[in-house]
Amino acid sequence: MDNGIRIISEEIPMVRSVSIGVWVDVGSRDETKKKSGISHFIEHMVFKGTPSRNAQQIAASLESLGGHLNAFTSREQTCFYAKILDEHLPDAVNVLSDIMLNSLFDENEIAKEKKVVIEEIHDVEDAPSELIHDIFATTIWKSNSLGYPILGTEETVNSFTRKRLFNYTQANYCPERIIVSACGNLRHSKLLKLVENDFKFRANRGKNGHQRVKSKISCRTCCQQKDIAQVHVSLGLPTMEFNDKRRNALLILNNILGGGMSSRLFQTVREQAGLVYSISSFMDFYVREGIMGVYFATSKGQVERTLELIYKVFNEIRDNCLSDQELYLAKSQLKGNMVLGLENTSNRMNRIARHEVLLGEYLSIDDTMSSIDAVTTEDITNVANQMLNPEVMNIAALGQVEERELIPYE
Repeated sequence: MDNGIRIISEEIPMVRSVSIGVWVDVGSRDETKKKSGISHFIEHMVFKGTPSRNAQQIAASLESLGGHLNAFTSREQTCFYAKILDEHLPDAVNVLSDIMLNSLFDENEIAKEKKVVIEEIHDVEDAPSELIHDIFATTIWKSNSLGYPILGTEETVNSFTRKRLFNYTQANYCPERIIVSACGNLRHSKLLKLVENDFKFRANRGKNGHQRVKSKISCRTCCQQKDIAQVHVSLGLPTMEFNDKRRNALLILNNILGGGMSSRLFQTVREQAGLVYSISSFMDFYVREGIMGVYFATSKGQVERTLELIYKVFNEIRDNCLSDQELYLAKSQLKGNMVLGLENTSNRMNRIARHEVLLGEYLSIDDTMSSIDAVTTEDITNVANQMLNPEVMNIAALGQVEERELIPYE
């Protein structure tokens, strides 16, 4: 649009719903240490009232029509989204624009929401399987804001004032950083008119662009003592950004490593050795970089043996111990998961938005599947040798564990 908002839609006429998301290109990565958690706190606060709707009216605005309204904050984006019957798309656009542009940030609501977010922080602290990922992020991105907790800390949350929230929103919720993504039974031309009518920004709002510095990562370990029954461990390393040509080889490698019960890690560490209840690999992409890792939980005294088996699996793949049949099955799993997930309009809406954020273009499902099919066993071996790099392997552990048990990957 003329004001800089990007609008993307995908028409699916055989459904009766529309999923719509308003993506703001700001997240925890864009915060200072003193403002850690402010993006997430603002995500909460926009639901607490505008001049035309109080908090209860916002909550009921789409629920009363059979739809739902929600939001999430990630390391690089904040997204406000709704799913409604196609006939209620104008209502969804109106509500989303209202909460994003006209939030009051009432002092009393701020005081109450601080308590809510602090309870959310406590929830994570009481859930080792969640907390370990925050510890791992801090370990691997020690000198970069990517490592800040998305929720912030009790100290930073308690420091937020109405003026600080208002100024941060004015600076970052600007047209150039906003993508409106929608999928379902809609017309793009109608969506354009709705957004043009409701998303009207003040002339002095926001600034264009922000700097996201690529992290400098070295090999680190971190042990956090906690009196719990198991030791939770997350280990991993940096990978490439989303537009790298090796992306599909890495996605397949991730599936082979820990993408389900048939994966090498699950079969080796759980089924054969019986050391864990669950083990999985994970990965994500950010601007200018990515991350890949493995998470598991095991009893005290079994961490070292579990790590030895994980490293054994790494080395087998690095040494080209991969059959054509295993590659075929991993590709089929990846494609199947992707296609089945895209039967949901919300997932499709997320997909086209992330393509715009990370690529600046749209990749069709057919093109994506063809590029997955083109990956060879040699491609997997090459990317494994490039990415499973002992020199930048980071390990974080939570529980009754000593750092000497976190054996290095050699």
